[in-house]
Amino acid sequence: MRASSKRIFGLGAAAAVAAALTIGSSPATAETSATPAPASAGTPTTAGSGSLSIAEMDQTGNHVMGAGIARNAGETEIVTSVPGAVTTQQGDLSATAQAASAGPPPGRIQGFDISAWQPSVNFLAAYRAGARFVYVKATEGTSYVSSTYKQQYATAKQRNLYRGGYVYAQPSQASGAATANYFFAHGGQWSADGKTLPPLLDIEYGSASQGTCYGKSWSQMRSWIKDFSNTVYQKTKRYPAIYTTTDWWKRCTNNSNQFSKNPLFVALYPVHDFTTPGTLGRSWSKWTFWQWSASGTLPGDQDVYRNTADYLERFASKTG
Repeated sequence: MRASSKRIFGLGAAAAVAAALTIGSSPATAETSATPAPASAGTPTTAGSGSLSIAEMDQTGNHVMGAGIARNAGETEIVTSVPGAVTTQQGDLSATAQAASAGPPPGRIQGFDISAWQPSVNFLAAYRAGARFVYVKATEGTSYVSSTYKQQYATAKQRNLYRGGYVYAQPSQASGAATANYFFAHGGQWSADGKTLPPLLDIEYGSASQGTCYGKSWSQMRSWIKDFSNTVYQKTKRYPAIYTTTDWWKRCTNNSNQFSKNPLFVALYPVHDFTTPGTLGRSWSKWTFWQWSASGTLPGDQDVYRNTADYLERFASKTG
């Protein structure tokens, strides 16, 4: 089995660092024997089978969280089959995963994020391994719907995980409002049940043809994000969380301070200081979620919530 490699997500000045992106999948950890959902446009055909090129994700219109950041770092390939995913029964940790992970950051609640590139996830084993929340990819722009989203989203709640859906942004494809409406029209499923996290906007570097900021000026990008955020708020009375890096935020919004009501989901690893993910964009004085590793003891990317389980419960139950 291929050794896993690591993503490096710069949160300060742009880092000219080449780092291989590893997306954890769990090909042997099917939750049930249920028949997979019908394929949607861009459904992966090589999930869990080894490496996945960013070019393939571009072609299918289905990007994993962090794909644009990896592309910006000069990467062309992502590993989709890695050691260290939870096992089918006990959720044991492999030696490779233990060696690769010095974390998670201490005193934080563990979680993970997944997409259709991880079609078979054992949520019960993930819970037993310490996970308490998960973000699941639902849509991308206004052209892609994950074929595994509804099943993964429902099963996560059944296994007592707080869960939320995320949208991979394509600002050059449609307006922020249209992107949010597409999410809700295709399984967004947000509900005030005390177990649902606010929808998550995954916004990161565009492709070479799109441009880092998708051809938008600072003011246009701020307006796009506000358009998305306000549409989500109108439907849920929750401001969506924003996944990004400080570098992208500085480049594409001029380090805007206008989104303090949106919880921040930062991405930074390898981790050298487990007490902090570093400098944040000017909208935030604190982070809410931190994607600290691309692989480890849980399926998909490894995430943490900043506070205790009691606070996570309050966060999921928050209204307004």
